[in-house]
Amino acid sequence: MLLADDAPLRRIRRAWVTWGLILACILVFALQCVSDAPFHALALHPADLLRAPGDPEVQMRLLGYMLLHGGILHLLGNLLALSVFGDNVEDAFGHLRFALLYGASGVVAAFTQAVAEPDPRVVLVGASGAIAGVMAAYLLLFPRAKLYVLAFARLPVLVPAGWFVGAWFALNLLNALSREAGEVAHWAHVGGFLAGILLTLLARPPGVPLFQPAFASPTPPWPWFRRVAFDFAPEVARRDGPAGSAMEARDSRLAAIGKAVAFLVLTLLSAWF
Repeated sequence: MLLADDAPLRRIRRAWVTWGLILACILVFALQCVSDAPFHALALHPADLLRAPGDPEVQMRLLGYMLLHGGILHLLGNLLALSVFGDNVEDAFGHLRFALLYGASGVVAAFTQAVAEPDPRVVLVGASGAIAGVMAAYLLLFPRAKLYVLAFARLPVLVPAGWFVGAWFALNLLNALSREAGEVAHWAHVGGFLAGILLTLLARPPGVPLFQPAFASPTPPWPWFRRVAFDFAPEVARRDGPAGSAMEARDSRLAAIGKAVAFLVLTLLSAWF
């Protein structure tokens, strides 16, 4: 279970769009708890995007479906991911570009689901596709940021964002290709993620670099978590001289391979159990 990251905000004081989206999803879910009207008004049948893409009602649902959720766990999982990844991507992109990234990723996610599963009985709800695009942007911008994760909901670990997001995408792609998705729209996740990759490469603000180094947060979140967690990518002391650099590079590669395999095993086990 994802809990937090260690990346501070550097360009903006508040991630207004991220928290506005979180608040909007909470308010709509509260309405869903007392009435079926929001679901009937905003739920999207992806097949309608192929049948009548110009229909104003379909276009309204294409945006509105991102505010709906299928249950409290669906809502909390999405909002937790958005709170962790969204603020830093909004910090890098700016408020307007971030809002466009989020919305465009959600739109591409819906069309991807429509093409992959054009069954008119399928209903699409949730912000997962849009958040997948945000996660893709985070992957390209901050792959070395540390994420606070509870493996098996009880084992505290610190992992690089690149490992976590990469494993998440790999699992979604495998589930989408296996066609055993159940009620999860894995193709929407895949489509939103790929849209986020493309938009980050092409539309990020000038001067925002890719693959930024790990942050040195002045106030790391949850210091107690760092004390008890297993760190999959700890900082190591550097060795002097050419021989030391070669040994350091070799040790770093071996450690990275071993830890990546261990984290992938943990991820697969947590998905199965």
